[in-house]
Amino acid sequence: MARFDLIVLSRCTPGEEKEFEDWYANQHLRDVCAIDGVVSARFTKVRYQKDYDLNPPPYGYLAIYEMEGDDPNAIMESILAVSGSDVMPLSPALVRDKMIQAIGETIATYP
Repeated sequence: MARFDLIVLSRCTPGEEKEFEDWYANQHLRDVCAIDGVVSARFTKVRYQKDYDLNPPPYGYLAIYEMEGDDPNAIMESILAVSGSDVMPLSPALVRDKMIQAIGETIATYP
């Protein structure tokens, strides 16, 4: 089976960082990893952001999910199908406007 990375750039409502980080680290990662095909997750705080004339908002967080399967889009659809439901509740602090989700397949690694 092929491996893929789902990268999510997100941000939260100003002043709600602690609640957002707690929800993401202690609930959301577990909920996403419960989806068939998602094998691991990491949640990080963005420490540097450089854009090249795109004018995106300042993202505060980066999540990286490792996925394994034949069709990464099908795995993503499974995540989206339950996102915001009782199976995968979303934090009210999550700002979804201009959030970025991208799936990549590794071409090369070093070392």
